[in-house]
Amino acid sequence: MRIITRHLLRAFLGPLLLCFVCFNALFVVFDLFGQVSKFIDIKAGVADVLGYYGGLLSTYSHWFIPASCLLATLYTMWQLSRHSELTALRASGISFTRLTAPFLAVALCATGLSYLNLEIIAPVQGVRAEQFKDNAMPDGSNKRLKSKMNYADPATGDNWTFELADLSDERAMSKPTGRVVVKRTLADGSHRMFRTRRAEYLDGAWWFWDPREFHYTIDDLGGGAPDEDDTPSPAGRTAPPSLPTPMRELTTSPRDIVMESRDWSMLSSSDMRRLLALRNSTAAEPGNWYEYYFRLVAPWACVVITLFAIPAGISTGRQSMIKGVILALGSFFGFYALTLGMGFLGNQNLIPPPLAAVFPRPVFLAIGAASFKRPK
Repeated sequence: MRIITRHLLRAFLGPLLLCFVCFNALFVVFDLFGQVSKFIDIKAGVADVLGYYGGLLSTYSHWFIPASCLLATLYTMWQLSRHSELTALRASGISFTRLTAPFLAVALCATGLSYLNLEIIAPVQGVRAEQFKDNAMPDGSNKRLKSKMNYADPATGDNWTFELADLSDERAMSKPTGRVVVKRTLADGSHRMFRTRRAEYLDGAWWFWDPREFHYTIDDLGGGAPDEDDTPSPAGRTAPPSLPTPMRELTTSPRDIVMESRDWSMLSSSDMRRLLALRNSTAAEPGNWYEYYFRLVAPWACVVITLFAIPAGISTGRQSMIKGVILALGSFFGFYALTLGMGFLGNQNLIPPPLAAVFPRPVFLAIGAASFKRPK
């Protein structure tokens, strides 16, 4: 690595890390004003609070990182211009593109880190933070138990009812649950019902203890369904109480159930795509499709913002600090205003969701590239 590159990276990385830490610290301080009394009431430990804020901050990092890139770029370019370092480097024959390459390389790295956070860290840690907040569990076990939880599998049409379900993750969901009932509607309009006192997901299949199977029609039951004391139809079967029975015809996985129960913003793009494929909802749920495409392009805001912040930062050193700051902030808020506006149109299906998610990036990339070519 050349000496000039190391010098530029040191000048940029310090302010970048400082801005990112400050944004996170400010967020934690403001949130503590509303949460500190709750932490005291439940006697939460330091590890619980740190885990909560670690998970919560992971869901906001894709906003903090671009903002940090903006302020760090403005400050660094202002410092280099104010001390005439850029002029000296340009006079020595180094191109402007070569000088700004380290800033764009860091922005690309920030884009990659932001994407990894959204795909790997935020879906797990963010859910745990929300569960801790909702359930006020100071031991940090982060279980989310629901009674009579219902799930309709969009792929098979099966309707599942869990007496007690742990939705913290698919591994917890795979462990033995309480009573489970699965209802399936057949092509002739009749119904099959599977009922068990205990269920567990092992080796890619559901295992039922004491399974009971009913085959019935609504007319036969007078508009109802089999009760607990009803006798199984001739098609029914029972198993010895001590031996579980594999129910391989039930293809719904614990992951499908857990993902369906989560808030859409807490899913990774791969999980979003999986659910959308199961639902086959291209036209029915434009908002979910927009969120999926937005998740793919959102990290690129780091590169877009850094690109138009570089010439704005030079203006602060050469001409007027006020002018450069206004230019950078105007571009920053204009970029997110356009993003929010296109998001509204995409969520309402007024324009195609992929176009709504992607459109602001090339527009402001073009604006940044145009001002980047001829810095004043």
